[in-house]
Amino acid sequence: MGINETNSQMAAITDVLVSSSNGSKLTLELFADIFKCIEPEVEIDTFEEQQGSGRGDNYTATLYRIHLAGHRKCLDDGKKQKWENNVICKRLPENPKLRDAYKSDKLFRNEVEFYTAIMPELLKFQNTKTTELFKAMPKCYYARSDLLIMEDLRIRGFQMPDRKQGLTIDETEMVLKQVAQLHALSLAYKFENPKQFESLRKLTEEGLFSNDNINWYKEYYETLTKNAIKMLSDVLPENSKYLQAFKEFAETTKFFQRMVSIVSEESALSAFCHGDCWANNFLYRYETQANGEKKVAEVCLVDFQLIRYSSIALDVANLLFCCTSKSMRDGHLEEFLNLYTIELFKWLQLLCTKIPDFCNTLEKLGNIFRLELKTYGSFALGLALDIIPMSTCSSEYAPDMYINRSNSDDGQYGAPVLNFPPNDLCRQKMSEILIDMVDNGML
Repeated sequence: MGINETNSQMAAITDVLVSSSNGSKLTLELFADIFKCIEPEVEIDTFEEQQGSGRGDNYTATLYRIHLAGHRKCLDDGKKQKWENNVICKRLPENPKLRDAYKSDKLFRNEVEFYTAIMPELLKFQNTKTTELFKAMPKCYYARSDLLIMEDLRIRGFQMPDRKQGLTIDETEMVLKQVAQLHALSLAYKFENPKQFESLRKLTEEGLFSNDNINWYKEYYETLTKNAIKMLSDVLPENSKYLQAFKEFAETTKFFQRMVSIVSEESALSAFCHGDCWANNFLYRYETQANGEKKVAEVCLVDFQLIRYSSIALDVANLLFCCTSKSMRDGHLEEFLNLYTIELFKWLQLLCTKIPDFCNTLEKLGNIFRLELKTYGSFALGLALDIIPMSTCSSEYAPDMYINRSNSDDGQYGAPVLNFPPNDLCRQKMSEILIDMVDNGML
């Protein structure tokens, strides 16, 4: 399906559903209207709903996996054939107080803008340069302020990697290439169409590290920084340069503002970033080789709620330091960084009429990217404060971030609480990320 056809189909679906929207309630009519635009010969008879993710897998919205069943009328003889499909529905919490507590409306709006405005425009631009378009994301059938309906990637054989284990070399290389293409697409569009890019940029806003959220998340990050200092003190000597560097970085009154400064600072390589590059947001499809080994064939990026305009180094730092093991970084970090910059430059060459002078050779691009990684890489350590505890706990022990609770007498819901004891794997990963940050001059 071509990009123009995809955009027209999305517009048609949106037009059809404007009058049938009923909050975030899922109805047979809703799915019938959607697939009337996609597969007109299909009639949907029933749908079944089940939870789409386990505890510890998703914290910013509720996911549901929907099984659709019906029939397709054959055009030749009019006979009916059995038809089935699966979709993923991502919804805002129905409770408005919970939506406010988790800033869900802003996050949801970001993802809706990504699927309905930002990515279609970037793909339209890419289509003018090459027939090879960015495909590492799920198809979005429908998007509005409280509901996203997307393809169920499991149907195509995609699965989530083991978040406790971390990514393999193959998984890391595959996702780095796709992240590089996404970054190059955004950078190239900015270089070629600066005014239009600025309009796209205004469609989203920082969902987490903004000055508006400083007081809101004060207690949350005070708890996380204290927990991290405690777990690192269990592993590292008190006089360790690593522990001292972390204590300075995580100093309560400065930590959140430091993170705000990192995401908001304009850099030479500022572009649209995924914003949440951790293992749960990468889904992989594997193929079994003749020798029986499983090899990565494809990857898709999911969950664009934290899409942000910032240095592309933030995504790469998050990916490499929060999603891989130290032993893998020790042996392959340079290889990963070279692979990323080569892929980034390849796509810039393809997409730009003229690459700006500051990055018009692979060497220049590599140098400026390394500088930004050193300047902004500590952002990944800040993200690790909650990513690592969440990614190393078992699902049954993961906190239920949407549990009905309130922090005040008037029943209002406060900022999220993430406070559960770390395990040995958590301590190990946190200390190794810290050590690598210091040794690589990022902290």
